This record gives sequence, C-alpha cells and structure tokens, in this order.
Amino acid sequence: MANIIFNAGLRDLLKTTKTFDAGTYKALLVRSTSTYTPNKDDDTISGLTGLVEISVASYARQTITTPTIAEVDASDLVKVDCDDVAFGSLESGQTVKAIIVYRFVTNDTDSIPLLYIDTDSGSLLPRALGGGAFTVQINASGLLTFAQA
Repeated sequence: MANIIFNAGLRDLLKTTKTFDAGTYKALLVRSTSTYTPNKDDDTISGLTGLVEISVASYARQTITTPTIAEVDASDLVKVDCDDVAFGSLESGQTVKAIIVYRFVTNDTDSIPLLYIDTDSGSLLPRALGGGAFTVQINASGLLTFAQA
C-alpha cells in the first residue's frame, strides 16, 4: 500500500477554523494484524473497518506537538509540519504496520483521519517493537506539502 491523504481530513485541514496549527491532531499506531484497507473516502476513525491498533501496556495515542503551516516562497509551496512524535518505550511482541494522523474532536466517532503512512524513506515501517523508544521522525520537508508549478 502507499501513503494516502484522506479526503475528509484534507477538506477539514483547509477549513479556516480547523487548520493544522489550531486544532488538536494526534497519531496512532496500526498493528500488523490489522485488516483495515486504506480508503481515501473514510471519514472518521471509528469508520476504519478492521483497524487494529497497537495494544502493548504502555502504548497511548500521542498528540502532535508544535504544529505549523509555513509558506516557503523560494520553493513555491506551503509546508505542514510538526515535531517528531515520541510514543515512549513500548514493550516488544507487536509490529507497527502504519501510522495514522488525525484531528481529534471528542472521540473516534467524530475524529477525522488526515494521513495514513505505511511507506517511509527511513525504513521505519513495518517495525517490530523491541522494548525501547518508538519515535516517528518527521521528514525535514515536513509532514505534508502543497506545491505549485
């Protein structure tokens, strides 16, 4: 599978009152046993049929910190960025298949998925948990970019 941007998440991101740097965005880890098939048309976290999340004792979804939206005139793009996402020390025994970034509202029934990431340039995914720190390193180019020719 390839990384995707959910339609509902992109629409939500572009609304003035729901911008990336003004909302609460979180990341969750998808377990290798998940049968969820990424679909750009999915609208809520609870609607991701077959999703199995990492379930080791110390795991918790993490809030995205230092969310920013920057205009980069030299490259003719807008960059959506954030700090690396640290999940802390996670016990071994499970494998992370993908990462989902979403806008948290009140619970999974109204929280809106933005990104499904299962392919990365740093060979992070899939990755077996080994009892140590698990950090999602955000690319220097940003989490997401919008460019024009």
